[in-house]
Amino acid sequence: MDRSSIESYKKGSNYEIFMHRAFRTSDNSKPGMHGSMIQNLILVENGDTSFVKWHGTFEKQLENIKYYMHKAMDKYLAMKKIPPNNLEALKILKQGIDKAYSSDQLMEIINQSIELTQMVI
Repeated sequence: MDRSSIESYKKGSNYEIFMHRAFRTSDNSKPGMHGSMIQNLILVENGDTSFVKWHGTFEKQLENIKYYMHKAMDKYLAMKKIPPNNLEALKILKQGIDKAYSSDQLMEIINQSIELTQMVI
């Protein structure tokens, strides 16, 4: 496995942690849950258009991921176990979803959200 494949796998895993924790599930069969969503976005971002036929353009994939991330953030913001300061930080991160224009920016939101929701596990 080359370095970019390993990085893509890590990002996919973090995306899944973010989604699974929000929805309190480990079921990847539900729409938007699988790490391949962000991995496919990264591939297209890096010029590999082999998946575009099935998954849509970069813009379409980006919008789909943002949609699912918003749903996950709504779940987080409704959780009682998250401290108020962390909820405020999550609200700010949620606002950043719409402004994101790359997988790296989305991953920054995902990674920070994972840190802020550690106590939910």
